[in-house]
Amino acid sequence: MGYIAHKDLKSGRRYYPVIAVNGKKKWGQGFKRKKDAETLLQRMEADIAAGTYGKPKDISFEEYSARWIENYAALKVKPRTCDAYSQIIRNHFLPFFGKMQLRDITAGQVQEFITSRMQQGLSPHSVRKMVAILKSMFKRAEIWEYLKENPARFAESPRGPQKEMDYLTPREVRRFLDEASPDYYPLFATAVFAGARQGEILALRWCDIDFTRSTIFIRRAYHPRYGFGEPKTKNAKRAIVISPQLVSVLSDHKKHRGGGPDEIVFQNGSGKPVNASNMVRREFLPALERAGLRRIRFHDLRHTYAALMISLGENIKFIQKQMGHASLKTTMDTYGHLLPDVAEGFGARFDSLICSEKVIPFPDRGREMPSEGLLLEKQVEDR
Repeated sequence: MGYIAHKDLKSGRRYYPVIAVNGKKKWGQGFKRKKDAETLLQRMEADIAAGTYGKPKDISFEEYSARWIENYAALKVKPRTCDAYSQIIRNHFLPFFGKMQLRDITAGQVQEFITSRMQQGLSPHSVRKMVAILKSMFKRAEIWEYLKENPARFAESPRGPQKEMDYLTPREVRRFLDEASPDYYPLFATAVFAGARQGEILALRWCDIDFTRSTIFIRRAYHPRYGFGEPKTKNAKRAIVISPQLVSVLSDHKKHRGGGPDEIVFQNGSGKPVNASNMVRREFLPALERAGLRRIRFHDLRHTYAALMISLGENIKFIQKQMGHASLKTTMDTYGHLLPDVAEGFGARFDSLICSEKVIPFPDRGREMPSEGLLLEKQVEDR
């Protein structure tokens, strides 16, 4: 006999049917209502009795997608991301797969779906996102034993031209900031001199800035629709080392604005974060225009920060930490093309290291390496 277990999650309590199959516990999907878990438990026990447990279930893609959103996506991603998934399912997946039985969907049909989206004129980037969601949905269907194989596992995502990154040069940064209005100069300076994401900047409180240690602590992010929440990734929670110039700008801003430790640094008249859309439309873009600069996105100020760090020769691992990237691979994939070509002149640099007349210490033992003349004498002896 099976039973109902529960787990207390951030989103609330979930009930799960649990049964024993060949001496091993098998957990069914979770539900908000205990009654729904009991219904599934009855079906699971009936499948075991009939010898059909573990075989693909008859469920439509439409019904499964609703379960995937409720019992998986809603527990794994932020609400705004879950809403985006639901919109993609509603606008793209259901018109194509909706009435099909989940177990009848083939790899060929998945590829046909990808082709159909490209023919509709969607960008390769958008279609790649859809493919990633489909793969996740079908993989979870395998785990939940609705499918034996993932039909999207080997799906070919479309390739497209890499979107060219835009960023400002140091001279352009000065021109841009010179044209920023006094009220928004501190916000724009923070974007350029700290490289934080827009939502991270808008969520800053005075307690997040340590003027003594020249550090900004990113602890949360702000979204106009969803309010305050966790930053983009686990690594996005970070301590950003800032320059004396930015410390001075923010210190002056605090003296001018005032405010307690928990008050928003960049706020509107009612004490809430400034409206991001209005900020970009009324302040950011006009400042670029007054400076005679091309139109860029606010997010490109973050790219500007990374590009300037690279131009200074900063360590790539330090850049990753400052940017709050989830991995070094993300940093390299995004900004690796900006790094200098280390292959150029490598041979000469290596020769100068080994064969120079200088005495070079061995870092591991503190011994000294003989100069070139002694090296040549040693080679003769070895022969």
